[in-house]
Amino acid sequence: MIKFIKYPLEFCIFIIFFFLFFVLPLNISRKLGVFLALRFGHMTNANNIINKNLKIAFPDKSNKWIAQTNRGVWTNFGKVLAEYAQLNKIAKNNIIKIIENNYSKSFFERSENKILISAHSANWEIPGIACRIKSNKISGIVREPNNPFIRIILSYFRNKYSVRCYEKNLIGTRKLMKDFKKGFSLALLADQKISSGIETKFFGKNVYTTALPAQLALKSKSDIYLAWPKRDGSNFEFKFCELIESSKLKDNEENKIKIIEKINSFFEKKISENPSEYFWHHDRWG
Repeated sequence: MIKFIKYPLEFCIFIIFFFLFFVLPLNISRKLGVFLALRFGHMTNANNIINKNLKIAFPDKSNKWIAQTNRGVWTNFGKVLAEYAQLNKIAKNNIIKIIENNYSKSFFERSENKILISAHSANWEIPGIACRIKSNKISGIVREPNNPFIRIILSYFRNKYSVRCYEKNLIGTRKLMKDFKKGFSLALLADQKISSGIETKFFGKNVYTTALPAQLALKSKSDIYLAWPKRDGSNFEFKFCELIESSKLKDNEENKIKIIEKINSFFEKKISENPSEYFWHHDRWG
């Protein structure tokens, strides 16, 4: 019964702000999003989770640094909220710069299946949009909003400007695998909390990490490309940073764990470069 009241109310609030973010110029929309995030973010339970995660990941940092980084995290989140209504401009107005290097050329030009791994940093829609700009044969898995009305809006924009997206469940995974067998490459954000998987270290603490990229790469003899989005003033950069040549590895448990550890190590390095742009809202070590 609560959902029949909660979801329509959430959707009404969402539509009001979504419309404001949509009609305003992008930079003004971002400023409004930042104002709202800084004004109300500290009142939420997510704020406590952010502080807890920052203290776990960076135990040697001062309380002042934690507070400053927390503010940066909410600032980035406010920008992301506004940018969801402006994905059309972000996708079409040269706002995303894909850094050209050997890794990016290899990923987009090679015909065989490949796996792209990135994370929830800067704006987590950037990897999908960047890939869609270059190719229409890439699929991904996304965590859809619980609210079914909001889900419809976000799914519309993702379908129009991002890679082919499937919901994070058994049906979505099957569809993803079907695309993969047809020659599609995969784009996955593999950094957030899951309740099962392989237990490995993340910033020195034990966490469960998804084994899907490593399992699929070893079984299909596909290489894994590690890429990272970051803000560059009012624009974005998307860079292919590292390559895991999993196509050359034997399909066994030892190599699966090695791949997962390499991915987590990559995440740690890139997050540490600019922790304010990372999405610390999930209870990763909970």
